[in-house]
Parts: sequence; structure tokens; C-alpha cells
Amino acid sequence: MMKKLYKALKELFSKQNDFFQLAKKGKRITHIALAIPMLVVLFFAGFIVSGLIFYPIISKFFEVNEVWFSFYSLFVSFGFVIIFVWIWVRFFEERSFITLGFNLNGALKKYLKGFFVGALMLIIVIGLMSIIGNVEILDNSEPFGINGLGIISLLLLGYMVQGAAEEIIARGWQFQVIGARYKPWLGAVISSVIFALLHGFNSGINLLALINLALFAFLLIFMILHDKSIWSACGWHTAWNWTMENVFGLKVSGTEGIVSVFKFKTEGPTIITGGDFGPEASILTSIVLIGGMIYILVVSKNKSKTNET
Repeated sequence: MMKKLYKALKELFSKQNDFFQLAKKGKRITHIALAIPMLVVLFFAGFIVSGLIFYPIISKFFEVNEVWFSFYSLFVSFGFVIIFVWIWVRFFEERSFITLGFNLNGALKKYLKGFFVGALMLIIVIGLMSIIGNVEILDNSEPFGINGLGIISLLLLGYMVQGAAEEIIARGWQFQVIGARYKPWLGAVISSVIFALLHGFNSGINLLALINLALFAFLLIFMILHDKSIWSACGWHTAWNWTMENVFGLKVSGTEGIVSVFKFKTEGPTIITGGDFGPEASILTSIVLIGGMIYILVVSKNKSKTNET
């Protein structure tokens, strides 16, 4: 069984995977010496332009409350990150934005599948916490009504952009170009470590949180290589963050949400609850993420066996 799973892993991370071939459609593939710092440059460039140029202009003409600021941070700031990645890919690498893994064939189906799986995996994590006895539902101070529904719908739109932006820059671009030009495993390690470290200044960060963030990145890499596109990963990322914050009212990477359908409270050892960082720093999340990777390998193994027959 282990040999078969290793074979599936080897095939999944093959340099011949169609996902890496997409990077070769341009004039050049970014060198690793540029790919590592450029992720940080492109990421922060989006936030600098959004925060220092556009936000002061918008705040002069519109009253920006807590809800709109949160939406602005998710939609506009991360939207600029996507724009800067597009500029780099279009004018430096000279290839289409679609080659980052946005194959149009079955796009909606893949996105919704990823969204459903992301929400389901989070529910499993919270369910395990509940079984152990570390979760309780608090009474919301304000009834959840039409106004609350409108806010969480708006934030869902924001998280769709935020989730896509992080997938595009970390895995659709950096992982892809390093994997295509050098080794897929090298791209996976570098992009996952940088992805985890970018969250290193968040409230409540600890060693297990960093490990889980890297596992989070690896799971999505597995998903991308299996699908040969990033649609499912974008959907998964969006559902994970949005469901955690706006459905269950839990912290996302140490950040407190504004409004949620339910208000969950976790109590107990930090290793189980995640502490101030939220469920992403829980050992239960580690187990679920690793389980997700194993599941993808099993599916890939069975698919490979079917193709051989």
C-alpha cells in the first residue's frame, strides 16, 4: 500500500504534470532568484497601492465603517495583488494569465467542489473539537437577520478575491514557475514555507500554527496537481476562511471577524483549540489536513490504476 501511495505521489509531482507545462507557454520562466523575493514584492505592492494611494482617496468621499474596511481589505487590497501578478506574468514572462491554472474546462464545477470540501474539512475539525468537549455556541448579542446576511454575503465576495489572490501568487505562480524550471518538490517546499512565514506576524502565531499553514499549502498543492488547475484550491481557500469567520465566528489566522451566523467559543488546551490564532493552530487541523492529502493520493492511485487498465 505504501509503495503504491509513494508511486502516486511521484506521479503527482512529476515535472511532466500539465500544470507545469502551462508555465512553458511564455517566453521565459522566472528564475528562482527572482521568484522568491518577487512573491513578497508583488504581495506587498498590492497592499501599498491599495492602502497608501486608493484608500485615502476613497475615504474622502465615502464613510468607511468596520464592515466596508474589512471588505476593502479583502476585495481591493488582494485584488491589486492579483493585478500585479498579472502584470508580471503578462509582460515579463509573456504568457496568458490563464496559464496560472485557470483552465476554463469544468471551472465552475471544480471551484464549487473545492468550496464544498473546504467547508466540510473545517466542519470536521470543529466536530472533533466538539466531541472532545472544547466547543460551545454562545448567544449572539444581536439577532442575525437580513442585515447580517447581507454583510456575510459581501464578505464572501471579499474572501473569494482574497482566497484566489493567495492561490494565484503562492501556488498558481511561484510554485508553478519553480516547479517547472527546477523541481516540483523544491517549488512546493519554498512556496509553502514562504506562505507560512507571511502569516508569521499574525496574532497568536506559534510553531504548530506555522506547521499547519505549511500543511495547508501542501494540501492545496496536492489538489492543484491532481486537478491540473487552481480552481478547486481557490474554492477551498475561500470556503475555509469564510466559513471559519462568518459562519462559526472563529478567528482566522489570529484575526477576529465582524459578524457571523453562529458564535462559537473554544476552550481547553491550545494544542486542541488553537488558542488566539484560531483552529488553524490546532493539532486536529493537522490531522484533517494530512488526511486530505492522503485521500488525494489514494484517489490519484486509483485513477492511475484505472487508466492502466
